[in-house]
Amino acid sequence: MDDLMDDIEERNIISGYNTTFSLRELNRGTTTFVLLKTEHCQALADFCRDAMEVTDLFRISGEYNYLIKVQTSSIEELAEFQDSLIKFGPSKSHISLKNILENRVML
Repeated sequence: MDDLMDDIEERNIISGYNTTFSLRELNRGTTTFVLLKTEHCQALADFCRDAMEVTDLFRISGEYNYLIKVQTSSIEELAEFQDSLIKFGPSKSHISLKNILENRVML
């Protein structure tokens, strides 16, 4: 295993090492994926950079053009976050019930 790690480090396949936090212990255990359709792309990106609930923002294809991963402490906090998104356009939210696979890397 050490040889494999040395090899992928030398080939710059590993871009860094991270610390993983227990979101439940940080009172951020509710994971939601929000699909958003907007024409205000830069304003949305700026908003998401400043919003502590947002952990990931993806530009996607299809009917909606953004996927936002949100971590909140409760459904009520999620509702407040969604209220702040209304100004950007229509959205749909999907609350995660259980994480099956996360941060999986195929080598």
